Amino acid sequence: MKIAIIGFSGFPVLPNASNYLQEYAYHLIKGLVNLGYDVTYFGLYGSKLPCEVYPLNLNSIDWSHDENISAGFKQFGEEQHGYFEIFKYLQETDFHLVHNISQNQIPVFTAQFLKIPTITTLFHRPQGLLQSSMKLNQTSNNYYIAINHAVANACTGHSKIDDIIYCGINFNSWSFNPNPETNTVFFAGDILVENHIDKVIDAAEDGNFQLTIYGEEVNKDYYKKMIAPRLNEKNKIHHSLKKKNYKQDLQKATVAVFTKRTFISSSYLALEALSCGTPVVVISDNMNTDYIPDTCGVQINTSDPQELRKAFVNAASKSRKDCRDYVMERFDYNKMIENYIEFYNRILY
Repeated sequence: MKIAIIGFSGFPVLPNASNYLQEYAYHLIKGLVNLGYDVTYFGLYGSKLPCEVYPLNLNSIDWSHDENISAGFKQFGEEQHGYFEIFKYLQETDFHLVHNISQNQIPVFTAQFLKIPTITTLFHRPQGLLQSSMKLNQTSNNYYIAINHAVANACTGHSKIDDIIYCGINFNSWSFNPNPETNTVFFAGDILVENHIDKVIDAAEDGNFQLTIYGEEVNKDYYKKMIAPRLNEKNKIHHSLKKKNYKQDLQKATVAVFTKRTFISSSYLALEALSCGTPVVVISDNMNTDYIPDTCGVQINTSDPQELRKAFVNAASKSRKDCRDYVMERFDYNKMIENYIEFYNRILY
């Protein structure tokens, strides 16, 4: 089987991943190649993969006739042109199917004009132009895979979802700690009023937890007035949610806490936490999540500090081994690849 995988314009895919999408793409491609599939990756130049890499052309438009065009618009235009070039190339080649993981709208829209099937994996609810392209492309030769039920439900009303295939996670790259090394609450979420971080600080202090916050400073006024004055040796903040920065703290934490906003956009964070054995608390209204069974965490629909404290204590009492075992059983990359191969065969034969 000859498979074209359409990837990312914003970063190369490398063996030592710096973000989850890099890791996902690398393990998917490596797994397919190891099983004997002929894979070509279409993505940013510099990707290091065990297959042929067809680089996106991101410097092909003559902008000399355009005036007052921002750098951001030029980048957007080059990306769209690059994906259109891939579409043209695919029309002239002999791939059996296309697997699109790019999250870009062009491969979704143009797929309806290809003679071969196209599968698009959705990592989060489609927004803007991607949602528009999905609405316009509901042909029988195009398929949509959601990584969980929450993503699938978010598409209700504007797109079909053909299957749910859970993400994999490289749990071996996360140290399993049968006991937390620190009495710390790890919180991931942008610094803005809607995330109620001041209430999380109250709850952590009331429960005698240390608190480590990872998130972008979105609301500067809220940060300056409500958060900064309360930072000290027990309450610390890091203004970047990058794996290389938070990995050590997540592995040592007693419990990991995510807002609904963070969980929906970056659900892999919960899998990373559970890989360490760290139970999870999600602050959210009722949300159908495949990732947080009762044995591994708590979902709470309030920002009341006393209730949050109870949720932290409740989650901390969960079996850390159960958390690790749950991830190993349901979110193994090998199982994910087997499910994709089964889906490939289902639509081709």
